Amino acid sequence: MAFLIISIFAFTLAVKVAKKRLPLNELYAVSLFSILLGFVTDITFDLKYNFYGYFEPGVQFAGFLPILFIFSTAGALYVNYFPYERSFFIKSSYIFIATIFCLLYEWLSIKSGYFYHNEWTFWYSTLVYPLLFWLHILHLKFYRKYFK
Repeated sequence: MAFLIISIFAFTLAVKVAKKRLPLNELYAVSLFSILLGFVTDITFDLKYNFYGYFEPGVQFAGFLPILFIFSTAGALYVNYFPYERSFFIKSSYIFIATIFCLLYEWLSIKSGYFYHNEWTFWYSTLVYPLLFWLHILHLKFYRKYFK
């Protein structure tokens, strides 16, 4: 639990001090999308299929903390620094680095005891993280097109 609390403070502080490259309304929309995406994927993979989970099987209040605070702040940081106007190679490299960061964070979360794998593996995460990052960028494009 200590790692989770420290992570919440660190990610929140990072968002607070980060130079904002995007308007606050876009960062807010992305944060809400990250929370929604987190709940949808976790309800499906954790509660329905029991592939992984937080703390112990079932629903606990503490299991909401990563979704509400880690996912939302990480999503905002990810889209804030995404290299929108750069080459495909730079964008792909950014996604690759973000995926490596998430895999490392997932491993630390498992070691700290607030996250566990059942049927899930790091290979699945390696495939899923780039898709989730891509969905964040698609969501932001959708938001810009229809809500600006």
